[in-house]
Amino acid sequence: MLTTLSRILSRRLRIFEYELLMNKKSWLTGLFIILLSSIAVLVRIYYVNALMTEVNISENIYNAAKVSIDTNGLKSAFSEGIHIKSFYICNLYLAFLIFGNFTVAGVYLNILYQVLTILLVYMMLKNLTNRLIGFAGGLILAIFPMYIESLSEVTVFNMELLFAALGCTMIVLAVCSFFRGHAEKADSNTKQMPSPPLPDAAEESVSILPDTSMKEIHYDDLEENKVQYLENPLPVPKRREHKEMDYAFEPTGKDDDYDVKDMTGKDYFDIE
Repeated sequence: MLTTLSRILSRRLRIFEYELLMNKKSWLTGLFIILLSSIAVLVRIYYVNALMTEVNISENIYNAAKVSIDTNGLKSAFSEGIHIKSFYICNLYLAFLIFGNFTVAGVYLNILYQVLTILLVYMMLKNLTNRLIGFAGGLILAIFPMYIESLSEVTVFNMELLFAALGCTMIVLAVCSFFRGHAEKADSNTKQMPSPPLPDAAEESVSILPDTSMKEIHYDDLEENKVQYLENPLPVPKRREHKEMDYAFEPTGKDDDYDVKDMTGKDYFDIE
């Protein structure tokens, strides 16, 4: 009883320590998200203000967005159907209403897409491995030069990359949640299994086993376990009659005369 109680207490203590450790580390996720967002935004603002010389906007996107403005609505953006380009034109149109310029709106829209992509990469790597590797992966993407240079291209590329990162993150979260739920279910089933009751020292009874090492063997027991063979139906030779050989006469003590030499004081090596 005391052993079972100690096991339960130790298990509860381990669970409490694990939850306490997770609560202490939960603030790291928020800290890493703030750091990645700040680094990504600062690096891109520096690139836009100091290093970017020109902005190339796709002609098709510019014309589609201009048509949306001329018609005073977003219905023309979906004239060719619902696809990723239509959503990008809608976002560009909304950004244009804020900044008043398609070029500036496209650049800052790319900054928003890239920052969100970096955070999604961090979340994906964090669930696959741990927080530090997720932060390292997000930091590498945040300062990757070729990725930063794509800010000057007002195209659908950054939005496509954002949707790809979003899809991968959703798949990783679904898989991790599935395996985590399966592990928790198995753990709960293990906890619900009743442990076998331990015998109490006062209730233990010592039983003496009989000693069978010197068991007496009875002839009747052997007859019962004797193998019963079937009679042979084929012709066999006649069984030989049992015969015994004995002496022709019974010897007596008076006829047993042997020459015995006196060996007093001698041994067998002295026999002549």
